[in-house]
Amino acid sequence: DALEALPFQWPLKPYGRDKSSDKTAVINKGAETYLYMDQLESRGLYDRRNPTGPLPTSLRPQLNGILQKEGLKGVTVDRMFEILSSNGSGSDSDGDRYVTNESIENLPMFRDEDGLRKDSADYFDFVRLLGSDSISWD
Repeated sequence: DALEALPFQWPLKPYGRDKSSDKTAVINKGAETYLYMDQLESRGLYDRRNPTGPLPTSLRPQLNGILQKEGLKGVTVDRMFEILSSNGSGSDSDGDRYVTNESIENLPMFRDEDGLRKDSADYFDFVRLLGSDSISWD
């Protein structure tokens, strides 16, 4: 429930905090734009053949709202729980795993190169956590 309650906002930011990600972020910007436009069209919010229609950027709040209402697929929640619960969390007397604040804080995505705690994680940290083959927009 907590994961699903997090807000979804387009565009996906930040594009990378460390300088090594800058070039990748610039290159991937075109892919994000294509994905954004595809999501607008597939939901009937935008028609690129209509020159009098709204600007795609003006539809961000509407698309954000729709995506937020759609929620997360069960497989997404399961994958996140698997990752979070395998990182120093515990299990109860029945063997059911659970996630603690400490296990989340100790995720590699919240540590910098020197092992110090970071206040936030960016998209690239998230991809490293999940594994690029685990990400799907379908």
